[in-house]
Amino acid sequence: MERALLPRLCRRAVRLYRAGLRFRSSRGAEQGEPRGRDPPASLPGSRTGQELWRAQQDLARAGKGKQRNAPSLERTKGSEILFGVAPVWLALAQARRALFRLFLKEQRGGGGPGRPVRAELGLQAAARGVPVLHVPGRALDVLCRGRPHQGVCLEASPLPFRSLRDAEEPQPGHGESGRRQRLWLVLEHIQDPMNLGALLRAAYFLGVDRVVATHSNSCPLTPIVSKASAGAMEVFDVYSTDDLQGFLKAKSAEGWEVVGTVSRSENVEDVPVISCSEFHWDKPLIVVIGSEGEGLSLETQLQCQRMLAIPPGRALHPGIDSLNVSVAAGILLHSICSQRRRHGD
Repeated sequence: MERALLPRLCRRAVRLYRAGLRFRSSRGAEQGEPRGRDPPASLPGSRTGQELWRAQQDLARAGKGKQRNAPSLERTKGSEILFGVAPVWLALAQARRALFRLFLKEQRGGGGPGRPVRAELGLQAAARGVPVLHVPGRALDVLCRGRPHQGVCLEASPLPFRSLRDAEEPQPGHGESGRRQRLWLVLEHIQDPMNLGALLRAAYFLGVDRVVATHSNSCPLTPIVSKASAGAMEVFDVYSTDDLQGFLKAKSAEGWEVVGTVSRSENVEDVPVISCSEFHWDKPLIVVIGSEGEGLSLETQLQCQRMLAIPPGRALHPGIDSLNVSVAAGILLHSICSQRRRHGD
């Protein structure tokens, strides 16, 4: 009813407003916009002026009513809102989270390109006993704070980092003669959720066995990270450590090679720097990626046997002399993982 009322009131207000201007012009007086609940005393005998005032009040009340009726969806305490088809689909499929409610954009008129996918998500949620709510698109906008939800939101419990104590080593016999080259990616102080998501997506795609992040001064596993990872976060365990240097030192003692990454081919505290294209590995490997702005800390660099750099393809301008951290990691990991495939592991 409000949608039908608003255009009619708008047209009436414009018509009366123009009539009011002509009325005021004929009297040679300028009046401010009427305010308050009673008609302004300045127009006691003006039918046109009083009708204009009433039309404005009706329009204001209709607008307030529309605001009051905007959907308000209370969240379960401690929950978060996943958004986007891939994260929601994989969260429902894996059931690693507690799942509370699935929100789907209500469909009006034609089918729309995303309707079959949303229908399938609804069936998947119903099979798991998750309530399914069909809500207006603006309600989804509110739930995910305006981020691109593709008509799908899922209320679920957060996904925490896993403890390194839970990390399981590959069992003997996994891979060729049990000697599969193991590769872990370690992230030091990655703070941007978009970068973290892109790093997880690349690591999962290229075959990294484990991802370990520093617990402090790092981005948590948020819905934004899940969306940026195209849902890889929902299927790929991410571990954390409070003592990165101690962890790297322990892995070195176990026979792992620890390599860091730098943006320039310059030796760091007597740690040799080589091009990623010249790097060859024949033992379990840990690749350490540093923060977006500072790179690896000096303490972490000193735990590395070698540092890897990506050679640029041209002389670089001083203001554009490095790569985005997720892009650099993708290049390095591809260079390393391609060796694993060449060796048949």
